[in-house]
Amino acid sequence: MNMESTSAAEQERNEDAAASPVYPGRYARFGAFQADLASAELYQNGQRIKVQAKLFQALLVLLGRAGDIVTREDVRRQLWPDTSLTNLDANVNTTMNKLRQVLGDSSDNPSYIETIPRRGYSFIASVEFSDVRGLPPVEVENSGAEIPTQNDARQPFWSDKQISTLLRVTSLLFAGMLLGALLAFIWFFAQAKNQRAASSVRESASLMQNGFSSTKPAAHLL
Repeated sequence: MNMESTSAAEQERNEDAAASPVYPGRYARFGAFQADLASAELYQNGQRIKVQAKLFQALLVLLGRAGDIVTREDVRRQLWPDTSLTNLDANVNTTMNKLRQVLGDSSDNPSYIETIPRRGYSFIASVEFSDVRGLPPVEVENSGAEIPTQNDARQPFWSDKQISTLLRVTSLLFAGMLLGALLAFIWFFAQAKNQRAASSVRESASLMQNGFSSTKPAAHLL
């Protein structure tokens, strides 16, 4: 009888411990998440995310016994203490699957909640309890300076203004080259014309000189 009484007392204490876990701090941090145990709020990277009350209660059960095995019966006593469920496993499994979705976890490759076959669940991530809330996300004040973004980094090296200026300079250079070629052509044409005129003058002078030389002996004979 004494052994039975002792066993019953120990079982009752275990049930009370499972129903009312004691946390060493108000805030529980794990991975990118922080749970405010007092206000039942969950934050991810400093941003509050929506979580149903039953899911948060299931998270509390797991956090209070992180690293240990939490049976489905433990979850039932915490979430539905006054209800006798006929489909206990289905309700507990659904709750844990939804909690995994909130945490972005996977049952096949868990980072937070691991399923222990035929026994229950275990919270496998490292948990840090503290009474000091984590620092909020840093907000960058708008100082008027433009902060380069990824889209800005992908912009072309030449801007529209630079391209327009380059086109104008290229057009001017091309026009200058055409004008220089035209002036050179005119100069060569003028030189060729002058050379032809000078050649004609020389030919005329030569003909005149030859004609004068041919008529001079005849005058001597007379």
